[in-house]
Amino acid sequence: MIRQFIIGVVMLGLTGCTTMSEAAAPDVPKAAIAIIGGTYMNDEMLFREGLLSAPFTIETKLGTSPEIRYGEANGVPFYYVHGHGMGKWQETWLALYDLGVTDAIGGATAGAINPAMKTYDYTIPHDFIDLNIDRPISFPREVFRDPDAIPVPRYTPAMDTDLRRILTARTQEALHGGGGNSDITLHEEAVLVQTRGARFETVAEVRMIGLMGGDLVTMSVGTEMTYARMLGINYACLVVISNPAEGVADWDFSEMPPLYQRINPLSVDIVLAALPDIAALAGKPRVSDGLINHPQMTSRPQEKDAPH
Repeated sequence: MIRQFIIGVVMLGLTGCTTMSEAAAPDVPKAAIAIIGGTYMNDEMLFREGLLSAPFTIETKLGTSPEIRYGEANGVPFYYVHGHGMGKWQETWLALYDLGVTDAIGGATAGAINPAMKTYDYTIPHDFIDLNIDRPISFPREVFRDPDAIPVPRYTPAMDTDLRRILTARTQEALHGGGGNSDITLHEEAVLVQTRGARFETVAEVRMIGLMGGDLVTMSVGTEMTYARMLGINYACLVVISNPAEGVADWDFSEMPPLYQRINPLSVDIVLAALPDIAALAGKPRVSDGLINHPQMTSRPQEKDAPH
């Protein structure tokens, strides 16, 4: 299960949060890529002095966004949102949509159900099962730029294949490039299961999730996968195994601090190294182009069907 421990938000002088309306969003420095922080990087992005600007928020049609920061790495601009948006689930993704983000990388730490996945291993999930019951399942139609859009997206594939390919290559490079991390295994596919969160799953729940086909369990990433596709944002995630899921093997909390100290900087390095590859995708047809909205799901005659 994902460990949503936020180890204190370290501002490093990034004080003073600017609020602007959706109409003022064009005044924000432009970026087409977003990084969504979670326990796979914790505060590491904030620790890196000079990487991120002062935070700002924007007003969306669903309320004020969480704090967003602009940054640049390897010559590529990006936005950063801390801690999955700190509970502002829909506002986070609608703000990124309003800002013109096309690609997003998220991630988390997770509990492994699949016994082949060991603590410290990385996974790049290819599919998910969402067992969340307390977050909105969709966006109202009025938030979309296209007034005829019907947000009934498909998730086959569930994650963007280009982003998964890039994350795979950059993670393998980080693990086997001579940096002392060759003991960590990358699992290039995994079925991620999101539970409601706020507690650990029971042994019986973990057994049930395993029977459903889940490889690992988290608390937030499934929501990100769902919302990103609904808004037409290409998404993939980097997930770290922080512990065996309940009943799979013994563990205790004392094992987590050393894991975070090693994995969080490495995860940030991987994601930042991927930015130029992601930026190079601009203009390329993407796997989700035909999966997002379906205005044809109506009995109303379409323009192409209208008699001449």
